[in-house]
Parts: sequence; structure tokens; C-alpha cells
Amino acid sequence: MNEKKCRGLTRNRSGGICELRIPGVCLGRATNYQHRKNKSQCSKVERWLPSNGLDACGSGTTGCHGYIHANQAEAVEKGWTVRSWDDPHTRPVHLWHGVVVLDDLGCFTPALELGGVS
Repeated sequence: MNEKKCRGLTRNRSGGICELRIPGVCLGRATNYQHRKNKSQCSKVERWLPSNGLDACGSGTTGCHGYIHANQAEAVEKGWTVRSWDDPHTRPVHLWHGVVVLDDLGCFTPALELGGVS
């Protein structure tokens, strides 16, 4: 998938509002695509998939996007960041409305419907 289509599907999923809404740091409006798996660790196919991205507020140093980069252990625990060996398609992520699994159509499934959080 190309970058433009991926960003569009991710923005549709979020409705333009930060998908994380981390208390005390969230700026509200989604302005940035956060790669869950670092770009340097992705295959070309994985890089621009909605399952590998979050629509976050801020930049790499501000808002929820900045919080992810500054708090790596928590980010991995909550699925905001995934390790190089993890599959973003199956790794649950904590969003403001619950724990979900993201797909590449720009949608999500509640993790509990998939048998819990791993």
C-alpha cells in the first residue's frame, strides 16, 4: 500500500482525533502518523499499513507521539510500539476506547473478541 492511502485509512479510523488520548499530554487533534514498528525495522510492505500505524497528536517530541518516543517500555507494553519480531496485525494496542487489534482496512476489532490480550 502506498503512504497516501495508508495515511487516509488511518485518518478515517481516527476521525482526526488522537487515537491515544494520553492524560496530561494529549493535544486532541491527530496530526502525525506514529509507526508502531520502526520504519528501519519494517519491510517495504509493512511500512505503510494501517495496522502498523496510529493517528497521534504532536510530533516526535510533543503530545502523545512524543510521549511514545520518551516512554519506550510503556509504549511496548501498550502496543503503541512493537518489537522488530512482532506482527502489528496480531499485537493488541491500547487506544483511548479500549484494547484492539488493527487491520489494514483502517478498522479494528476489540481484543477481547479475539480471545484476550497477549
